Amino acid sequence: MGELKAPQYDHWYGYDEMTAYLREVAEACEGRCRLHTLGQTPEGREIWMLEIADQAGGPVDGRPAYFVHANIHAKEVAGTTSSLRLIHDLLSGAADYVDLEELLQEVVFYVVPRLNPDGAEFALTTGANIRSRTDEWVEPNCLVREDVDGDGFIVDMRIERPDGQWKASPEDRRIMVPREATDTEGPFYAIMPEGMVHGWDGGEIRVACARSHDFNRNWPANWHQEHEQGGAGDYPFSEPEMRALAEFVYAHPSIFGILGFHCGSSAVLMPPSTGTLDEILPADRKVFEELGERAAELTGLALLPTIEYRSADSPPASLKGHSADWGYLHMGLFHFEIEQGNIYNAAGVKTEEFFAASADERHLFMKDAMRYHDEHPEQEMFVDWHEFEHPQLGRVEIGGWKQYWMINPSFENLREMIAPGSARFIIEYAARRPRLVISDVDVASVGEGIYRVRARVMNDGALPTNITQRALSLRSLRPVSVELEAGEGVEVLSLGRYREIGHLPARGRSAELEWFVRAPNGGEVTVRAESQKGGRAEGRVALT
Repeated sequence: MGELKAPQYDHWYGYDEMTAYLREVAEACEGRCRLHTLGQTPEGREIWMLEIADQAGGPVDGRPAYFVHANIHAKEVAGTTSSLRLIHDLLSGAADYVDLEELLQEVVFYVVPRLNPDGAEFALTTGANIRSRTDEWVEPNCLVREDVDGDGFIVDMRIERPDGQWKASPEDRRIMVPREATDTEGPFYAIMPEGMVHGWDGGEIRVACARSHDFNRNWPANWHQEHEQGGAGDYPFSEPEMRALAEFVYAHPSIFGILGFHCGSSAVLMPPSTGTLDEILPADRKVFEELGERAAELTGLALLPTIEYRSADSPPASLKGHSADWGYLHMGLFHFEIEQGNIYNAAGVKTEEFFAASADERHLFMKDAMRYHDEHPEQEMFVDWHEFEHPQLGRVEIGGWKQYWMINPSFENLREMIAPGSARFIIEYAARRPRLVISDVDVASVGEGIYRVRARVMNDGALPTNITQRALSLRSLRPVSVELEAGEGVEVLSLGRYREIGHLPARGRSAELEWFVRAPNGGEVTVRAESQKGGRAEGRVALT
C-alpha cells in the first residue's frame, strides 16, 4: 500500500480537490478500495463513492455493508471532511480499537463524501445562500443573484428605506437586527441578495423568484408535496442525485447501517422526524438509544430524536420526506444523522442555549458569531459592508456573511472531536454487524453408504440478522437460507435440500439442520448459509 495522505482541516474541499484526494486514495490503496461514481449531476459532476473492502476476502458484492453519505445540503461541506477522515482511518490502520484486517475482509464500506457536488460548488465559489439546489426564475422584476461589485462573492445588499424591516445593531453596525414594531428611529434597511433585477420596470422588486430544493425532504418516507413541505421536489427521489443514491441502496440489500453527515446545531439525530417516538418500536428504540449514546460520547454531541431538534418555543419538528425516517421505516435500519455544528457552536454557544432561545431571540447570538470571525480573520467569513453604486438601484451597501461559514463547525472542533469521533462510531457500529457462521458440521454413518449430516448455523454478530424489529414487517427482507450441496457421486435423500430458517438473534439461538445422503464411494458435501445482512458462510465435510 502506498502512502496515505491525511485529510486537511484548514479549508473546505472544493470538488476538484476532493476528486484528486479520492483518486490518490484509490491508487495508494489498490486492493482495499475502488472508486465508483453513482452517476452525474445536472452540471456534469460525478457523484463519487469509495468502496472500501479487502478484496482478498472474496467477492465484495453481498458482504454486510455500511453506507455513509455527506453534503446533501450544499453549504454543509464539513461532512465531506468527516467522510475523508473515515476513509483515512479505515485504510491507514488508525482504527486500532477494532481488528481492521478482519473487518475489511468481511464488511464493505460505501462512502459518498459529497452527494450534492453542484450545490456545494455553488456555495463555496459564490458564498451565496442555497439549500440543496435553487431554480431561479428570470422574469420581469425578479432579482437574479449576481456578483454585482465583482469581488468574487454573492452576499447581501442593504438599501436604506423608511419602510425597511432591518437596522444596524448599535453595538456593531455590521450586524443587522430586526426592526421593532415601535421603532421609529432609523436608519432602516431593506436586505436582499446581491444581484440585478431582470426586466425591471421600476415596480416592486420580486426577491423570492426561485424554487428551493431540499434533498433531505425528497425521501419517500412521509413525503408530502411542496405546498405542505418546502423543498420536497416533484415526487420522492425526483432529484437526480437522490435517485442515484436510491438506485444503489435498493440494489444492495446487504446494507445494514446508514449514516448521514450534516451541519447545523450540533447533535446526533435519530428518528422519528415527524410524529412521535411511538413511531419507533420499543425494542428498536432501545438499540437506537444505546447506539446513539455511544455516538454522542465519542463526538461530544447530544443525542436527540429529530422531532426534538427545535427551539423551545416551537412545536415538535415535522420534517416530511426525511432520510432517517426512510432508513428506519422503509429500509428497517438504524439510520443516524450527525449534525456537526455551526458558527454559533464554533463561537462557544451550546446547542441547548441556542434552542432555548426563541426564534425572535436567535439574532442575539450573532455578536458571538462576529466575535469568532474577528478572532479568525484569515478565514474571511464576512464581507465588510461597503458602498456601491448599483446600476439600477443607485447607492447600496454590499456585504454580509459568506453563507457556508454560518452552517459549518470550527476546524478545531471538527479535527479534534467530531470527525474522529464520528469515524470511530461508524467503525465500532460496523464491527457489531450480524455475522453468519456455521459453527460445526457433523457426519455420522447410519447404514451402508448412508450418512446423516448435521450443521449448526448461528449469528456470531452483535446485531440480529434482521437488524431491527421494524424490518421483520418488510417484504424486502429475506430470511436466512441454508443449502446442502452434494459433491460428485453423492445423492441427497432428504427433502428440502434448500431451507429457510427465519432470522437469528445476536449471539443467541442457533439453528441445527439435518440431512440424509447416500454416498457408496464416499465423497463430500458443502453446507452454505446466506443472510442479506449477515453475509455468507460455508462448511465442507468428507463422507467417511
